[in-house]
Amino acid sequence: MAGSTTVLTNKTELNYTSEAVKGDGYYGFADGLHTMSFHVVNFTGRIHLEATIVEQPTATDWFPIDLDTITSYLQFTNETTTKGTSFEGNFVYLRVKIDRTHLGAATYDAATHGVLDKVVILI
Repeated sequence: MAGSTTVLTNKTELNYTSEAVKGDGYYGFADGLHTMSFHVVNFTGRIHLEATIVEQPTATDWFPIDLDTITSYLQFTNETTTKGTSFEGNFVYLRVKIDRTHLGAATYDAATHGVLDKVVILI
């Protein structure tokens, strides 16, 4: 049975990582299909998606899931949009990372960096 979960919403930080959410490998689904949507408002930064097949992961157990054909992340420059993607894999957990280190800013400013409204996963 498919269900959706909000993985992450905005934080007043430049860089942050979501809590781990259960992938379909956790539930034992055979198809491995995941669909995610990324909702941003005037957002500037990069969004990364990581997965693990370990039930109790450590920092080194996570690996990137490609979100773009050129880079492993989605990059936005002052954009308001919703982007969706589907990918396959029997992952135990997934997490989303917001990265703005490439911008050189010292602190988060909503007027400059925008808002990650939400990231939603459908399994």
